[in-house]
Amino acid sequence: MIVLGIESSCDETSLSLLDSTKPEKIIKTLTYSQIELYENWGGVVPEIASRSHLEKIYPLYTELLKETKINEEEIDLIGVTSYPGLLGPLLTGINLAKSISLYRKTPVFPVNHLFAHIEAIHLTEEVSYPYIGCIISGGHSLIVLVKSSFDISIVASTFDDAAGEAFDKGGKLLGLDYPSGKEIDNLSKNGNRDFIKFPRGLSKEKENKNMSFSGVKSALRRYLENNQVDKNSEEFKNICASYQEAIIDTFLNKLRLVNKEYNLPIVFGGGVACNSRLREKANIQYKETFFVHPKYCTDNAAMIANYAFLNHQEAYQYPESLIIDAKSRYIDKKKFRNAKN
Repeated sequence: MIVLGIESSCDETSLSLLDSTKPEKIIKTLTYSQIELYENWGGVVPEIASRSHLEKIYPLYTELLKETKINEEEIDLIGVTSYPGLLGPLLTGINLAKSISLYRKTPVFPVNHLFAHIEAIHLTEEVSYPYIGCIISGGHSLIVLVKSSFDISIVASTFDDAAGEAFDKGGKLLGLDYPSGKEIDNLSKNGNRDFIKFPRGLSKEKENKNMSFSGVKSALRRYLENNQVDKNSEEFKNICASYQEAIIDTFLNKLRLVNKEYNLPIVFGGGVACNSRLREKANIQYKETFFVHPKYCTDNAAMIANYAFLNHQEAYQYPESLIIDAKSRYIDKKKFRNAKN
């Protein structure tokens, strides 16, 4: 089976081809990142993102077919991100999938790209079901129970900022470039993690598995308002290390509650899963810990093609494939605010 993956949920335009008969599966992935477009904005601008996706997606598609020497009629299945994400960018990817489906009668599988993040583990590792999935990205922080590729349920969630969002907003307060997670990670390696005791979200609620990352961001803002800090000083590195430690601890503290209940292998996926301190601490605390390969952690079409292949029997056949639509949200974080699960 040849599967085309399309990812356009936020700031990456990405297309990938998967061949299910090959050991490594992924034939080729082409990705255009919009990060440089947002350096002056400090974050994603939806209108700019939509226009950029529209300009880049078809040239990337034709280049992908050219480089892989695969003809469009050879594609057996299309996997496309349909939620969650920015509506304009999502619709750009969906419209490409629909256009191909209309012309070639190709089945389409609409992908929840959060699930694709953790199921990308199967591209490089052998992990059996069930397992605990930790989705840690710029827009979401979830802990899910994965019984199969199509049976994934939420166990815990943040009800405000996501971990990646806390890194980026904290980085902006610190005067770092967007996105800030990698830079904070690098600076933290030479810093004192105990320099400031930043709060761990919901740490006093011992039975509540849900998370909060807004408090640590506010604590950082207050510290910087009351202290002048030189970006080239040791203090700056110490602040980064302390801030990162609080974010990582907040997630792992809640994961401990989940693991106590289920006691299963743990899989980490999403952009923040690249964080070196998260990997270090998780590997110390848990025996069966798996991390999605870094090249599949950020938004990419390879994970979309992989998830569509794993669920190919659930694909929409033509003409039902033409009714697929985009959704901006997967969950309502407010529902978790008062949950004591």
